[in-house]
Amino acid sequence: MKRSDTGSNHVNTDDSGRTSNDRGHPAPVDIILAGRHAAGCDMNRGPLSEDQLRIGEEDYEEFLCVGISDETYGINILQIKEIIKPRQVTEIPRTPSSVSGVISLRGMIIPVLNTPEQLGLKPPPATSEARVVVVKTSTGCTGLLVNKVFKVVRVSRSCVESAPAVVRGIDRTFVSGIGRADNCMLILLNVERVAEIPPW
Repeated sequence: MKRSDTGSNHVNTDDSGRTSNDRGHPAPVDIILAGRHAAGCDMNRGPLSEDQLRIGEEDYEEFLCVGISDETYGINILQIKEIIKPRQVTEIPRTPSSVSGVISLRGMIIPVLNTPEQLGLKPPPATSEARVVVVKTSTGCTGLLVNKVFKVVRVSRSCVESAPAVVRGIDRTFVSGIGRADNCMLILLNVERVAEIPPW
């Protein structure tokens, strides 16, 4: 049994690779991967690169890589409740255009946002790979529609930089920082801001 620390949370890993916290509950990454499986996403996390293995010995956070428009963004897995396939939404009259509508998720009514429009990006063509990432915020849960779900990566906290003044065409308030994973830049989303319902 191996054990690693992430902030104040302890995560244990058994010989089969399953992870859990000190109370025996599944670790957040396993919940996300289970949601990916239920949504028909690829379950393979793939082998860790040398950079990822080194980060494993450091203070790091894990992010789910998602495609929005033609860019890849990172969502902190601790803020993700689950991943589901897009479903029929109930439209709400006179709401902002970025609000697709609401859905019922196990008895809980949550809004679903058209994330590209929320970020002011060009909407991508609809594909079977689109998913709704249900995120948790201080005001409740919100569904973020994304083009595709890729994989979970580790990002060392020491390598996260502040968002520059211009971040590839989106408002910098939507970005919590810029990280690096596998030698690639990853735009880390400010989930609280992205999931905020615009006033109407």
